[in-house]
Amino acid sequence: MSTATTKLDAMDCVLNLLLSTSLHSQTLMSVEYVIDKPALNYSQISLKNASMRLDEAEIQQRMQTLPAWSTDGETLFYCRTFNNFVEAIDFVNSLVEPAEQLAHHPDIVIKYNQVFIQLTTHDAQGLTELDFQLATKISQL
Repeated sequence: MSTATTKLDAMDCVLNLLLSTSLHSQTLMSVEYVIDKPALNYSQISLKNASMRLDEAEIQQRMQTLPAWSTDGETLFYCRTFNNFVEAIDFVNSLVEPAEQLAHHPDIVIKYNQVFIQLTTHDAQGLTELDFQLATKISQL
């Protein structure tokens, strides 16, 4: 698959996410799930200065290593399509370990066989090294 096709597919996924969120924002309900499991123990990776906001040039440079991702300069966007719902959920479950290792957690939306991921560092009000570290790990799954 070409880089242009990958970027178009990623952009299509982002547009679908934004459209569905916009259309359904008034009907969404907050649901809280309680999981009765012992706390998972993941070793965290320490990244010095990882929460410093990156400038536009740094963002564009790092984006070259993430061809399946897109950005608006504040957030990283990613979409992956699977054969079915079970595969999509398996992928979401595989995100736990890298997110816990970095102590940085993605926003995730699941639409049957599609998983939409958004990364940003809220404390920095934009993109940081943590976002790109997690995006790299997610791309390798």
